[in-house]
Amino acid sequence: MGALHLTRETSAPPAVVWDVLTDFAAYGQWIPLTHMRVDTGRPHVGWGFAGFSGLGRVGFWDPMLVTAWAPPVGGHGRFRVVKTGWVLGGWADVSVAPRDGGGTRLDWAEDAVVRPLPFRRSLAPLLDPALDRASRWLYGRAIDAMLAEALRRTESAS
Repeated sequence: MGALHLTRETSAPPAVVWDVLTDFAAYGQWIPLTHMRVDTGRPHVGWGFAGFSGLGRVGFWDPMLVTAWAPPVGGHGRFRVVKTGWVLGGWADVSVAPRDGGGTRLDWAEDAVVRPLPFRRSLAPLLDPALDRASRWLYGRAIDAMLAEALRRTESAS
């Protein structure tokens, strides 16, 4: 896995997009074979969540810690998480901004690495291209589904 940057636009307003993106407990709806565990309370810097990816008991936890949290003000919002697990390391930085003419621009940047590093170094030339394509597809699919949910919420509130 490596760095990816995905940008999407939607007619849903930034506050609605933010609400969907930051409902970390619901990420299992968007990411196949994943269920979530979240800290109590509302997200904030220092708050954590984890996704278990796998089938049954075979899989791994991907714990994350919120390191930046700025809900939308004037339509601009951003959060950043750091992956703290023993299988995956890295970070994700997600921002929403208003679009000219209405709606939202979403930028999702992520850099994830497979640990342990000795394993990764030996197999990286073989695995990285496939993992990069799979990550781009998986995150793109999840983001598109989240934005579809934001649009559905916007239309049902109208």
